[in-house]
Amino acid sequence: MRILYLCLAFVAGAATSVQVPVNAALRTNLAHPMQATFVSFAVGMLAALVCCLMVGSPLPSADSLSRIPWWAWFGGMLGMIYVGTAIIISPKIGVAPMLSMVIAGQMVASLLIDHFGLLHAPLFQATPLRLVGALFVAVGAAIMTIGK
Repeated sequence: MRILYLCLAFVAGAATSVQVPVNAALRTNLAHPMQATFVSFAVGMLAALVCCLMVGSPLPSADSLSRIPWWAWFGGMLGMIYVGTAIIISPKIGVAPMLSMVIAGQMVASLLIDHFGLLHAPLFQATPLRLVGALFVAVGAAIMTIGK
């Protein structure tokens, strides 16, 4: 099952790469980067609604919404920061350098989240081997940014 999860994560990463030029194309046809961000999220929201309806998932109850921690409401805003930033900077520096820096940022943040169990995440120790892997990611990101 772990292999399936890893493959799905790989596909999600590939989708993220495709998302960057797709959203940049939205930007070239709209008046402002935030309009492109809005359209991207509106389409995503509709797609999520269709998926919920297809799997028979009801809308969340008021009770379940009231139990959500305050900080958990910011996930969409964090996604907006990523999408908006990608729309603005990918045409200026390229998709590969932009995503290499995104991945380096994700690696640092994810190691901290795992190691300290931040935001109620399960604990996964930042072992020396994981730190070496993060270092390789950071070196790869540096190489991608100077290679242009």
